[in-house]
Amino acid sequence: MTEKRVILLLGRTGNGKSTVANVISNTDKFRESELGTSETRGIQEGRFKVRSEDIEYHIVDTIGIGDTRFDERQVLLKLAEATNAIRNGLNQIFFVTSGRFTEEEVKAYNLLRTVFFAEDIGRYTTIVRTKFPTFRRTERCAADKEAMIRENEDISDIIQSCNKLIHVNNMTEDEDPELKTRAECRNILRHHLRFNCQNIYRPRNLDEANERIRNHMTDREKTQKEMNDLNEKIRKSEERARNADAEARRREERIQQDCNNRLNGLTNQQAVREEKLVNIMADQMNSKLSEIKAGYSTQIDGLKDMMGKLNSQLSSERVQHRADMKEAKDFYTNTYNNLREE
Repeated sequence: MTEKRVILLLGRTGNGKSTVANVISNTDKFRESELGTSETRGIQEGRFKVRSEDIEYHIVDTIGIGDTRFDERQVLLKLAEATNAIRNGLNQIFFVTSGRFTEEEVKAYNLLRTVFFAEDIGRYTTIVRTKFPTFRRTERCAADKEAMIRENEDISDIIQSCNKLIHVNNMTEDEDPELKTRAECRNILRHHLRFNCQNIYRPRNLDEANERIRNHMTDREKTQKEMNDLNEKIRKSEERARNADAEARRREERIQQDCNNRLNGLTNQQAVREEKLVNIMADQMNSKLSEIKAGYSTQIDGLKDMMGKLNSQLSSERVQHRADMKEAKDFYTNTYNNLREE
């Protein structure tokens, strides 16, 4: 009897979700993209049978999480459309990620558990870690898992609640012309689906999914309104704080200006006082110099009189000396002449 495996693919845009579908099915039916935009604009379904395993696979590929062409309500409705395709049951959800979980992926997984399915959906969920070149080395895969668990509590909860974490590296034909890596990854994924995913999960109350989406959006909108109101209060508080700060700066500037004016006034007064003091000191010095000059003039006049008297006395003495000399000369001359006559 042919076994069946129903797989629902979920993941962020660009993580290789559609590539995983092609690897499992060994086809190129699911549109892949090497760009950061999603090639999956709605759900893609594919059924194929592996005769060697006697298993029929039913793969449901969903819209990429984080696709900017759709708002959150549209994304949820697209996911609801995908869940309708597996309303009769599914074997496994492949939650595809290419590295560390983003906030969007954590949020999407929590929506999966609360809006579409139930908390126990983790037992039917496999995390497929793509773009992991060392997927063949068990110790590297274990180390990556531990690193993801240590990242934060939400991611740890997701990983530990899931069925398994599988590492693959689905290289393109340009990267691996013979696609040997894809063949290895296909064997890993199919082996997991064949031997670890036999049980069927039958979603309960999928008919109420749309109502839960509306309730979720209503709650989200209420939360968003509360956040908007809070942000508005914060904005007003910040504006008041800025105004108060501006007023405080203006007061500080006025006080500083007043202080500067007072300081300048005191400086000017000090300069006037200093100028007056300098003038007084200059007058006193000039008066003293005048007194000194007057004293010097009197002394000089006295000296001049004394010099005049001395000069007059000297002149008299010189006249007397010349007369004495003439008298002596005449005496010697007369004496000499008398001696010659005798």
